[in-house]
Amino acid sequence: MVSQASLVNDLQSIVGAEYARRPLDAAAGAIPQFAVDGMKAQVVASPGSYEEVAAVMRYAGDNDLAVIPWGWGSLMHLGNVPRRYDIALSITRLDKIVEYEPADLTVTCQAGISINDLWNALREAGQMTPFGPPWSEFPTIGGLLAANYAPHMREAYGTPRDFTIGMRVVTADGRITRAGGKVVKNVAGYDLCKLYIGSLGTLGVIVEATFKLVPAPGKWQTMALRLPSYKSGYSIAAEALARGLAMTRVTLHNQPGVHTSGEPRTIRQWDMVVVLPAGGQGAQRSRDEIGELANAKGGKAIDWDPYDTPWDDLPREADEGWPFSCRIFVLPDRVPALIATLEEEPILPKITASPTGGDVWVSWHDVGEDSSLVERLRKLAITLQGSLRVEECGTELKRRIDVFGDPPPAFELMRRVKQEFDPKGILSPGRFVGRL
Repeated sequence: MVSQASLVNDLQSIVGAEYARRPLDAAAGAIPQFAVDGMKAQVVASPGSYEEVAAVMRYAGDNDLAVIPWGWGSLMHLGNVPRRYDIALSITRLDKIVEYEPADLTVTCQAGISINDLWNALREAGQMTPFGPPWSEFPTIGGLLAANYAPHMREAYGTPRDFTIGMRVVTADGRITRAGGKVVKNVAGYDLCKLYIGSLGTLGVIVEATFKLVPAPGKWQTMALRLPSYKSGYSIAAEALARGLAMTRVTLHNQPGVHTSGEPRTIRQWDMVVVLPAGGQGAQRSRDEIGELANAKGGKAIDWDPYDTPWDDLPREADEGWPFSCRIFVLPDRVPALIATLEEEPILPKITASPTGGDVWVSWHDVGEDSSLVERLRKLAITLQGSLRVEECGTELKRRIDVFGDPPPAFELMRRVKQEFDPKGILSPGRFVGRL
Protein backbone atom coordinates (compact mmCIF):
# COMPACT_ATOMS: atom_id res chain seq x y z
CA MET A 1 0.00 0.00 0.00
CA VAL A 2 1.41 3.38 -1.05
CA SER A 3 1.46 6.01 1.70
CA GLN A 4 -0.27 9.31 1.01
CA ALA A 5 3.02 11.22 1.10
CA SER A 6 4.62 8.85 -1.41
CA LEU A 7 1.50 8.95 -3.57
CA VAL A 8 1.57 12.74 -3.74
CA ASN A 9 5.30 12.78 -4.54
CA ASP A 10 4.98 10.10 -7.22
CA LEU A 11 2.10 11.86 -8.96
CA GLN A 12 3.88 15.21 -8.75
CA SER A 13 6.70 13.64 -10.74
CA ILE A 14 4.13 12.82 -13.46
CA VAL A 15 1.93 15.94 -13.61
CA GLY A 16 4.13 18.56 -11.95
CA ALA A 17 4.51 19.80 -8.39
CA GLU A 18 1.63 22.27 -8.73
CA TYR A 19 -0.85 19.72 -10.00
CA ALA A 20 -0.83 16.88 -7.48
CA ARG A 21 -1.82 17.49 -3.87
CA ARG A 22 -3.91 16.32 -0.98
CA PRO A 23 -7.59 17.34 -1.19
CA LEU A 24 -8.40 20.45 0.79
CA ASP A 25 -10.31 19.89 4.01
CA ALA A 26 -13.86 21.17 4.07
CA ALA A 27 -15.10 23.94 6.28
CA ALA A 28 -17.53 22.94 9.01
CA GLY A 29 -20.73 21.61 7.48
CA ALA A 30 -19.41 21.71 3.91
CA ILE A 31 -18.74 18.84 1.52
CA PRO A 32 -15.04 17.82 1.42
CA GLN A 33 -13.31 18.76 -1.80
CA PHE A 34 -13.41 15.99 -4.42
CA ALA A 35 -15.49 13.78 -2.12
CA VAL A 36 -17.88 11.24 -3.64
CA ASP A 37 -20.74 10.13 -1.41
CA GLY A 38 -18.74 10.97 1.69
CA MET A 39 -15.56 9.24 0.46
CA LYS A 40 -12.46 11.37 0.12
CA ALA A 41 -9.55 10.79 -2.25
CA GLN A 42 -6.00 10.51 -0.96
CA VAL A 43 -4.71 12.79 -3.71
CA VAL A 44 -5.97 15.04 -6.49
CA ALA A 45 -4.02 14.88 -9.76
CA SER A 46 -4.61 17.33 -12.62
CA PRO A 47 -2.82 16.16 -15.79
CA GLY A 48 -2.11 18.70 -18.51
CA SER A 49 -1.88 16.30 -21.46
CA TYR A 50 -3.26 12.98 -22.67
CA GLU A 51 0.14 11.42 -22.05
CA GLU A 52 0.03 12.53 -18.42
CA VAL A 53 -3.46 11.06 -18.00
CA ALA A 54 -2.12 7.79 -19.42
CA ALA A 55 0.89 7.88 -17.05
CA VAL A 56 -1.38 8.42 -14.04
CA MET A 57 -3.53 5.45 -15.06
CA ARG A 58 -0.46 3.22 -15.51
CA TYR A 59 0.75 4.24 -12.06
CA ALA A 60 -2.67 3.53 -10.56
CA GLY A 61 -2.79 0.12 -12.21
CA ASP A 62 0.68 -0.82 -11.03
CA ASN A 63 -0.23 0.10 -7.45
CA ASP A 64 -3.86 -1.08 -7.41
CA LEU A 65 -5.23 2.42 -6.76
CA ALA A 66 -8.84 3.34 -7.51
CA VAL A 67 -9.31 6.35 -9.80
CA ILE A 68 -12.43 8.50 -10.26
CA PRO A 69 -12.31 11.05 -13.13
CA TRP A 70 -13.53 14.57 -12.30
CA GLY A 71 -14.60 17.66 -14.18
CA TRP A 72 -16.27 20.45 -12.23
CA GLY A 73 -18.14 17.87 -10.15
CA SER A 74 -21.67 19.06 -10.95
CA LEU A 75 -22.84 15.54 -11.87
CA MET A 76 -20.89 13.54 -9.30
CA HIS A 77 -24.06 12.89 -7.30
CA LEU A 78 -25.05 10.36 -9.99
CA GLY A 79 -24.17 6.71 -9.49
CA ASN A 80 -23.66 4.32 -6.59
CA VAL A 81 -21.27 4.73 -3.66
CA PRO A 82 -17.71 3.81 -4.78
CA ARG A 83 -16.22 0.63 -3.34
CA ARG A 84 -12.90 2.42 -2.92
CA TYR A 85 -11.33 5.71 -3.91
CA ASP A 86 -7.68 6.79 -3.98
CA ILE A 87 -7.05 9.27 -6.80
CA ALA A 88 -9.31 12.09 -7.97
CA LEU A 89 -8.27 12.57 -11.62
CA SER A 90 -9.20 16.13 -12.57
CA ILE A 91 -9.36 16.81 -16.32
CA THR A 92 -10.12 20.53 -16.06
CA ARG A 93 -6.70 21.50 -17.48
CA LEU A 94 -7.69 19.73 -20.72
CA ASP A 95 -9.97 22.56 -21.75
CA LYS A 96 -9.04 23.45 -25.35
CA ILE A 97 -10.87 23.34 -28.66
CA VAL A 98 -8.68 21.09 -30.80
CA GLU A 99 -10.31 21.60 -34.18
CA TYR A 100 -13.37 23.49 -35.38
CA GLU A 101 -14.73 23.32 -38.92
CA PRO A 102 -17.89 25.48 -39.20
CA ALA A 103 -18.39 24.48 -42.85
CA ASP A 104 -18.35 20.79 -41.88
CA LEU A 105 -20.58 21.31 -38.82
CA THR A 106 -18.08 19.51 -36.56
CA VAL A 107 -15.99 20.43 -33.56
CA THR A 108 -13.31 18.52 -31.64
CA CYS A 109 -12.63 19.59 -28.07
CA GLN A 110 -10.91 18.35 -24.95
CA ALA A 111 -13.11 16.83 -22.28
CA GLY A 112 -12.27 19.40 -19.60
CA ILE A 113 -13.84 22.33 -21.45
CA SER A 114 -17.11 23.52 -19.93
CA ILE A 115 -20.27 23.44 -22.01
CA ASN A 116 -20.50 27.18 -21.41
CA ASP A 117 -17.09 27.87 -22.98
CA LEU A 118 -17.79 25.54 -25.89
CA TRP A 119 -21.11 27.21 -26.64
CA ASN A 120 -19.49 30.64 -26.54
CA ALA A 121 -16.87 29.53 -29.06
CA LEU A 122 -19.50 28.14 -31.44
CA ARG A 123 -21.87 31.08 -31.14
CA GLU A 124 -19.94 33.35 -33.53
CA ALA A 125 -20.66 30.95 -36.40
CA GLY A 126 -24.29 30.54 -35.33
CA GLN A 127 -23.82 26.91 -34.32
CA MET A 128 -24.21 24.80 -31.18
CA THR A 129 -23.90 21.33 -29.79
CA PRO A 130 -27.49 20.05 -29.59
CA PHE A 131 -27.14 19.25 -25.91
CA GLY A 132 -26.85 21.77 -23.17
CA PRO A 133 -26.99 24.71 -22.89
CA PRO A 134 -24.99 25.89 -19.89
CA TRP A 135 -26.48 26.24 -16.45
CA SER A 136 -25.00 27.72 -13.33
CA GLU A 137 -22.67 24.82 -12.45
CA PHE A 138 -20.97 24.68 -15.88
CA PRO A 139 -20.44 20.93 -16.28
CA THR A 140 -17.56 19.81 -18.44
CA ILE A 141 -18.00 18.00 -21.74
CA GLY A 142 -16.41 14.92 -20.19
CA GLY A 143 -18.93 14.93 -17.37
CA LEU A 144 -21.88 15.28 -19.73
CA LEU A 145 -20.60 12.39 -21.84
CA ALA A 146 -19.82 10.15 -18.87
CA ALA A 147 -23.39 10.61 -17.65
CA ASN A 148 -25.05 10.98 -21.09
CA TYR A 149 -26.77 13.86 -19.35
CA ALA A 150 -28.51 16.59 -21.32
CA PRO A 151 -32.11 17.03 -20.20
CA HIS A 152 -32.50 20.60 -21.43
CA MET A 153 -32.87 19.84 -25.14
CA ARG A 154 -33.52 16.11 -25.18
CA GLU A 155 -37.00 16.28 -26.69
CA ALA A 156 -35.91 18.38 -29.65
CA TYR A 157 -32.50 16.86 -30.39
CA GLY A 158 -31.62 13.83 -28.29
CA THR A 159 -28.66 13.20 -25.99
CA PRO A 160 -24.85 13.52 -26.28
CA ARG A 161 -24.75 9.88 -27.43
CA ASP A 162 -26.67 10.88 -30.58
CA PHE A 163 -24.22 13.60 -31.64
CA THR A 164 -20.81 12.25 -30.65
CA ILE A 165 -18.90 10.96 -33.67
CA GLY A 166 -15.41 10.51 -32.24
CA MET A 167 -13.45 10.23 -29.00
CA ARG A 168 -10.06 9.82 -27.44
CA VAL A 169 -10.14 7.70 -24.31
CA VAL A 170 -7.39 6.67 -21.92
CA THR A 171 -7.88 3.07 -20.86
CA ALA A 172 -7.43 1.61 -17.39
CA ASP A 173 -4.00 0.28 -18.35
CA GLY A 174 -2.84 3.68 -19.60
CA ARG A 175 -3.25 3.44 -23.39
CA ILE A 176 -4.48 6.43 -25.41
CA THR A 177 -7.12 5.07 -27.78
CA ARG A 178 -9.36 6.56 -30.43
CA ALA A 179 -12.95 5.65 -31.25
CA GLY A 180 -14.96 6.91 -34.21
CA GLY A 181 -13.59 9.77 -36.29
CA LYS A 182 -13.92 13.44 -37.19
CA VAL A 183 -16.41 13.19 -40.03
CA VAL A 184 -20.16 12.69 -39.81
CA LYS A 185 -20.23 9.72 -42.20
CA ASN A 186 -18.26 7.13 -40.30
CA VAL A 187 -19.18 3.46 -40.56
CA ALA A 188 -15.88 1.77 -39.68
CA GLY A 189 -16.92 -1.02 -37.31
CA TYR A 190 -18.54 -0.98 -33.89
CA ASP A 191 -19.09 2.50 -32.43
CA LEU A 192 -17.20 2.40 -29.13
CA CYS A 193 -18.28 5.99 -28.41
CA LYS A 194 -21.74 4.73 -27.53
CA LEU A 195 -20.22 2.28 -25.08
CA TYR A 196 -18.20 4.90 -23.22
CA ILE A 197 -20.99 7.49 -23.11
CA GLY A 198 -23.12 6.98 -20.02
CA SER A 199 -20.67 4.58 -18.35
CA LEU A 200 -19.86 7.03 -15.50
CA GLY A 201 -16.11 6.73 -16.01
CA THR A 202 -16.03 2.97 -15.33
CA LEU A 203 -14.57 1.92 -18.71
CA GLY A 204 -12.08 4.67 -19.51
CA VAL A 205 -11.17 8.32 -19.05
CA ILE A 206 -12.65 10.46 -21.82
CA VAL A 207 -10.10 13.13 -22.78
CA GLU A 208 -11.37 14.36 -26.17
CA ALA A 209 -14.60 14.28 -28.19
CA THR A 210 -15.80 15.23 -31.67
CA PHE A 211 -19.39 16.34 -32.19
CA LYS A 212 -21.61 17.08 -35.13
CA LEU A 213 -23.26 20.49 -34.75
CA VAL A 214 -26.57 22.10 -35.59
CA PRO A 215 -27.53 25.71 -36.38
CA ALA A 216 -28.28 27.75 -33.28
CA PRO A 217 -31.18 30.17 -32.94
CA GLY A 218 -30.17 33.74 -32.27
CA LYS A 219 -31.94 33.45 -28.92
CA TRP A 220 -34.69 31.55 -27.19
CA GLN A 221 -37.95 32.68 -25.71
CA THR A 222 -39.88 31.25 -22.78
CA MET A 223 -43.63 30.83 -22.44
CA ALA A 224 -45.03 30.13 -18.98
CA LEU A 225 -48.62 29.07 -18.47
CA ARG A 226 -50.67 28.42 -15.33
CA LEU A 227 -52.98 25.46 -15.84
CA PRO A 228 -55.85 23.92 -13.87
CA SER A 229 -54.30 20.42 -13.94
CA TYR A 230 -51.45 18.31 -15.25
CA LYS A 231 -53.92 16.62 -17.61
CA SER A 232 -54.57 19.89 -19.43
CA GLY A 233 -50.81 20.49 -19.67
CA TYR A 234 -50.23 17.03 -21.09
CA SER A 235 -53.01 17.55 -23.62
CA ILE A 236 -51.58 20.90 -24.75
CA ALA A 237 -48.07 19.48 -25.13
CA ALA A 238 -49.27 16.41 -27.04
CA GLU A 239 -51.33 18.51 -29.46
CA ALA A 240 -48.47 20.98 -29.98
CA LEU A 241 -46.11 18.09 -30.75
CA ALA A 242 -48.61 16.58 -33.18
CA ARG A 243 -48.82 19.92 -35.01
CA GLY A 244 -45.04 20.08 -35.32
CA LEU A 245 -44.67 23.30 -33.36
CA ALA A 246 -41.10 24.46 -32.68
CA MET A 247 -40.68 23.48 -29.03
CA THR A 248 -37.11 23.05 -27.81
CA ARG A 249 -38.29 22.01 -24.36
CA VAL A 250 -41.60 21.71 -22.51
CA THR A 251 -42.00 20.88 -18.81
CA LEU A 252 -44.85 20.63 -16.33
CA HIS A 253 -44.33 21.73 -12.71
CA ASN A 254 -46.53 21.30 -9.69
CA GLN A 255 -46.56 23.59 -6.66
CA PRO A 256 -46.26 21.31 -3.60
CA GLY A 257 -45.69 22.37 -0.03
CA VAL A 258 -46.38 21.67 3.64
CA HIS A 259 -48.09 23.70 6.36
CA THR A 260 -45.96 24.98 9.21
CA SER A 261 -47.64 22.36 11.40
CA GLY A 262 -46.06 19.70 9.22
CA GLU A 263 -49.32 18.43 7.82
CA PRO A 264 -49.04 17.76 4.08
CA ARG A 265 -51.13 19.76 1.67
CA THR A 266 -51.88 19.21 -1.98
CA ILE A 267 -51.94 22.13 -4.41
CA ARG A 268 -53.74 21.27 -7.62
CA GLN A 269 -51.97 23.97 -9.55
CA TRP A 270 -49.60 23.29 -12.41
CA ASP A 271 -47.33 25.47 -14.49
CA MET A 272 -46.12 24.63 -17.98
CA VAL A 273 -42.90 26.16 -19.27
CA VAL A 274 -42.18 26.05 -22.99
CA VAL A 275 -38.83 27.04 -24.51
CA LEU A 276 -38.92 28.02 -28.19
CA PRO A 277 -36.54 29.59 -30.69
CA ALA A 278 -37.09 33.34 -30.91
CA GLY A 279 -37.56 35.21 -34.15
CA GLY A 280 -39.11 34.24 -37.46
CA GLN A 281 -42.65 33.44 -38.52
CA GLY A 282 -42.39 29.79 -37.45
CA ALA A 283 -41.48 30.72 -33.88
CA GLN A 284 -44.29 33.27 -33.67
CA ARG A 285 -46.79 30.78 -35.08
CA SER A 286 -45.73 28.20 -32.51
CA ARG A 287 -46.11 30.68 -29.69
CA ASP A 288 -49.54 31.81 -30.88
CA GLU A 289 -50.87 28.29 -31.31
CA ILE A 290 -49.60 27.13 -27.92
CA GLY A 291 -51.29 30.16 -26.38
CA GLU A 292 -54.57 29.27 -28.12
CA LEU A 293 -54.36 25.68 -26.93
CA ALA A 294 -53.75 26.86 -23.37
CA ASN A 295 -56.69 29.31 -23.46
CA ALA A 296 -58.98 26.53 -24.62
CA LYS A 297 -57.91 24.44 -21.58
CA GLY A 298 -58.44 27.22 -19.06
CA GLY A 299 -54.80 28.24 -18.86
CA LYS A 300 -53.31 31.72 -18.63
CA ALA A 301 -49.91 33.28 -19.21
CA ILE A 302 -47.77 34.04 -16.14
CA ASP A 303 -44.38 35.58 -15.46
CA TRP A 304 -41.56 33.07 -15.06
CA ASP A 305 -37.86 32.99 -14.48
CA PRO A 306 -36.59 36.11 -12.73
CA TYR A 307 -33.05 35.38 -13.98
CA ASP A 308 -34.12 35.73 -17.61
CA THR A 309 -32.94 32.28 -18.67
CA PRO A 310 -35.22 29.58 -20.02
CA TRP A 311 -33.20 26.76 -18.49
CA ASP A 312 -34.01 27.20 -14.79
CA ASP A 313 -37.02 24.89 -15.07
CA LEU A 314 -35.19 21.80 -13.83
CA PRO A 315 -34.98 20.69 -10.20
CA ARG A 316 -31.77 21.69 -8.46
CA GLU A 317 -30.03 19.00 -6.46
CA ALA A 318 -28.81 19.79 -2.97
CA ASP A 319 -30.88 22.97 -2.62
CA GLU A 320 -31.36 22.26 1.06
CA GLY A 321 -29.29 19.62 2.79
CA TRP A 322 -29.56 16.23 1.13
CA PRO A 323 -32.97 15.92 -0.52
CA PHE A 324 -34.24 12.74 -2.06
CA SER A 325 -34.74 13.04 -5.81
CA CYS A 326 -35.15 10.54 -8.58
CA ARG A 327 -35.73 10.47 -12.31
CA ILE A 328 -38.42 8.17 -13.70
CA PHE A 329 -38.43 7.23 -17.38
CA VAL A 330 -41.71 6.15 -19.01
CA LEU A 331 -43.30 6.41 -22.42
CA PRO A 332 -44.86 9.87 -22.91
CA ASP A 333 -48.42 8.54 -22.97
CA ARG A 334 -47.89 7.09 -19.46
CA VAL A 335 -46.84 10.36 -17.86
CA PRO A 336 -50.41 11.25 -16.72
CA ALA A 337 -50.84 7.89 -14.97
CA LEU A 338 -47.48 8.32 -13.26
CA ILE A 339 -48.32 11.81 -12.02
CA ALA A 340 -51.74 10.69 -10.81
CA THR A 341 -50.11 8.08 -8.55
CA LEU A 342 -47.43 10.48 -7.33
CA GLU A 343 -50.13 12.93 -6.25
CA GLU A 344 -51.43 10.28 -3.85
CA GLU A 345 -48.18 10.28 -1.85
CA PRO A 346 -48.63 11.27 1.84
CA ILE A 347 -46.22 14.16 1.31
CA LEU A 348 -46.62 15.63 -2.14
CA PRO A 349 -43.26 15.79 -3.95
CA LYS A 350 -41.97 18.42 -6.27
CA ILE A 351 -42.64 17.12 -9.77
CA THR A 352 -41.04 18.31 -13.00
CA ALA A 353 -42.33 16.30 -15.94
CA SER A 354 -41.54 16.25 -19.62
CA PRO A 355 -44.89 15.35 -21.21
CA THR A 356 -43.35 14.85 -24.66
CA GLY A 357 -40.13 13.11 -23.58
CA GLY A 358 -41.36 10.87 -20.77
CA ASP A 359 -38.83 12.01 -18.13
CA VAL A 360 -40.26 12.85 -14.70
CA TRP A 361 -38.12 14.31 -11.90
CA VAL A 362 -39.50 13.79 -8.41
CA SER A 363 -37.96 15.24 -5.25
CA TRP A 364 -38.63 15.58 -1.54
CA HIS A 365 -36.75 17.55 1.09
CA ASP A 366 -38.22 15.84 4.13
CA VAL A 367 -38.41 12.06 3.72
CA GLY A 368 -35.11 11.19 5.41
CA GLU A 369 -33.55 7.78 4.73
CA ASP A 370 -36.74 5.99 3.70
CA SER A 371 -35.78 3.01 1.53
CA SER A 372 -39.44 1.93 1.35
CA LEU A 373 -40.13 5.06 -0.70
CA VAL A 374 -37.51 3.97 -3.24
CA GLU A 375 -39.06 0.50 -3.44
CA ARG A 376 -42.56 1.94 -3.86
CA LEU A 377 -41.51 4.33 -6.62
CA ARG A 378 -39.51 1.65 -8.42
CA LYS A 379 -42.50 -0.73 -8.42
CA LEU A 380 -44.60 2.10 -9.84
CA ALA A 381 -42.10 2.70 -12.65
CA ILE A 382 -41.97 -1.02 -13.48
CA THR A 383 -45.76 -1.24 -13.50
CA LEU A 384 -45.79 1.51 -16.12
CA GLN A 385 -43.06 -0.36 -18.06
CA GLY A 386 -40.50 2.28 -17.21
CA SER A 387 -37.46 2.59 -14.98
CA LEU A 388 -36.22 4.71 -12.10
CA ARG A 389 -32.83 6.10 -11.18
CA VAL A 390 -32.18 7.70 -7.80
CA GLU A 391 -30.36 10.96 -8.53
CA GLU A 392 -29.80 12.38 -5.07
CA CYS A 393 -30.18 10.98 -1.57
CA GLY A 394 -28.37 10.73 1.74
CA THR A 395 -25.22 8.63 1.82
CA GLU A 396 -26.61 6.10 4.31
CA LEU A 397 -29.62 5.40 2.11
CA LYS A 398 -27.39 5.19 -0.95
CA ARG A 399 -25.29 2.50 0.71
CA ARG A 400 -28.42 0.36 1.21
CA ILE A 401 -29.77 0.57 -2.34
CA ASP A 402 -28.61 0.37 -5.93
CA VAL A 403 -29.57 3.71 -7.44
CA PHE A 404 -30.20 2.01 -10.79
CA GLY A 405 -32.39 -0.78 -9.40
CA ASP A 406 -32.08 -4.49 -10.08
CA PRO A 407 -29.45 -5.45 -12.69
CA PRO A 408 -30.92 -5.77 -16.20
CA PRO A 409 -31.04 -9.02 -18.20
CA ALA A 410 -27.88 -7.97 -20.04
CA PHE A 411 -25.96 -7.54 -16.78
CA GLU A 412 -23.68 -10.53 -17.34
CA LEU A 413 -22.59 -9.03 -20.65
CA MET A 414 -22.00 -5.68 -18.93
CA ARG A 415 -19.91 -7.40 -16.28
CA ARG A 416 -17.77 -9.07 -18.94
CA VAL A 417 -17.26 -5.75 -20.75
CA LYS A 418 -16.12 -4.15 -17.48
CA GLN A 419 -13.72 -7.05 -16.88
CA GLU A 420 -12.30 -6.69 -20.40
CA PHE A 421 -11.83 -2.91 -20.22
CA ASP A 422 -10.80 -2.67 -16.56
CA PRO A 423 -9.57 -6.08 -15.35
CA LYS A 424 -8.10 -4.68 -12.12
CA GLY A 425 -11.31 -2.79 -11.26
CA ILE A 426 -9.62 0.57 -10.64
CA LEU A 427 -11.89 2.91 -12.66
CA SER A 428 -14.78 4.31 -10.57
CA PRO A 429 -15.28 0.90 -8.93
CA GLY A 430 -18.83 0.19 -7.80
CA ARG A 431 -20.47 3.31 -9.21
CA PHE A 432 -22.28 1.81 -12.21
CA VAL A 433 -25.26 -0.53 -12.67
CA GLY A 434 -25.07 -3.56 -10.38
CA ARG A 435 -22.17 -1.83 -8.57
CA LEU A 436 -19.77 -2.60 -11.41
